[in-house]
Amino acid sequence: MDEEKEKKEIEFGTLYDVNKNLVKQKEIKLSETALNSKKLIVRDFIYKQNNNYYMLLCNERKDYTVFDFKRDRDNYDWDTPVCEDCAKCLIDECLTNRGEIRGIDLTKDKDAIEIWMVIDDDAYVYYFFPYDNGVINDF
Repeated sequence: MDEEKEKKEIEFGTLYDVNKNLVKQKEIKLSETALNSKKLIVRDFIYKQNNNYYMLLCNERKDYTVFDFKRDRDNYDWDTPVCEDCAKCLIDECLTNRGEIRGIDLTKDKDAIEIWMVIDDDAYVYYFFPYDNGVINDF
């Protein structure tokens, strides 16, 4: 009897597994227009967080990238949109080189940006978040 019960149980996996499958099968690569609007989300996030360092993390791929967005605030030309440059750096120079970007959104708590990508036919989630507390400059 236990063997029959075991055969009837279906394992769906974790919520992450379900999301991975949905992103891989249902979400399409973000268009250039969509990416431009997502850059605004990233720009505003960086502006509000006001950190010097940020991390892009995908634990499943063991992919960790630290960004140094330090600015010399006293000598900075504030007419240049620094947060916009940082958003372009993340999306144009870092993410597009990894694979297809399928989603970029703030997390529910608005303390990070969740990025879904398809790389080598598999879906992965990346998180982009402030990392000033993870960098030690002076000791």
